[in-house]
Amino acid sequence: MDSKKRQILIYPLLICSMILWGASFVWGKVALEHYGTFTVIFFRLLVSSVMLVPVLIITKKFRWPEKKNLYLFLLLAFFEPFLYFLGETSGLAFVDPSMASVIISIIPLFTPFVAYYFLKEKVTILNMLGIIISISGIVFLVLGKDMSLQISVKGLLLLCLAIFAANGYSVMLKKIPDQHSILNIILWQNIFGMIYFLPFVAIFSRHDIMVTGFVEEGFWAIVELGFFASTLAFLFYMYGLKFMSITKVNVFTNTIPIFTIIISWFFFGEEIGTKKIIGIIIVISGVVISQLKYRLFPGRKS
Repeated sequence: MDSKKRQILIYPLLICSMILWGASFVWGKVALEHYGTFTVIFFRLLVSSVMLVPVLIITKKFRWPEKKNLYLFLLLAFFEPFLYFLGETSGLAFVDPSMASVIISIIPLFTPFVAYYFLKEKVTILNMLGIIISISGIVFLVLGKDMSLQISVKGLLLLCLAIFAANGYSVMLKKIPDQHSILNIILWQNIFGMIYFLPFVAIFSRHDIMVTGFVEEGFWAIVELGFFASTLAFLFYMYGLKFMSITKVNVFTNTIPIFTIIISWFFFGEEIGTKKIIGIIIVISGVVISQLKYRLFPGRKS
């Protein structure tokens, strides 16, 4: 597939990924109404892994991590799902879905500097301008008329942990050898993630699972998180990251609050007024501008 055709495919896949991650904030909130944080995360990863194993075996894409590259997979899983879900899912217990998605969408603000330092990816004026415009749209969505931001400090710090983890994850993903398929990488990050979370589940979630038992609404929310957010969304995101720079791919996360707001309106009746529509337009404009080309630091490799 030539570069132009690939670009046409990548953009809709990235948008689908952001829609699914936007919905994940709603599914996560529903799941947390019935189960604890570690229960939701562990079984979310388990659902994804159970779905991936037969697919990889049938397609003959299953591959064990090589011993020399094992540390890369361990670091990848440490950043995400471990640190990221620890921050995001725990943060959802203190922050509503729309606000959480807005905070998470700040990820691209740090990405150009992380990518430039660790991967020597080029940073362009339009990359930066697009990010600034998108962030402005997010701020416009968040702040009230009195310019105040009402949010739990604990929730904010947990979500900031997720932002840090997401950038670390993007860097590590670029270092995984190409012989590993995208689905195989997702499987192993899930498996190592479950291993990281297992002690927390054993200590903090034993009584949660035994006392709560099966709750249909919570169960299906976890299944949706596992299949759509932890499998399909990662598949689409990783495909984009394989052929595009981290800076360009991660700026799409600025659109997550848009989809979360729309989905929250559908599920919870959250109002969508003129202010939110204007904010959405600003965010989308920033994403479009960030995809244009004009180099800020010449001489660095893309």
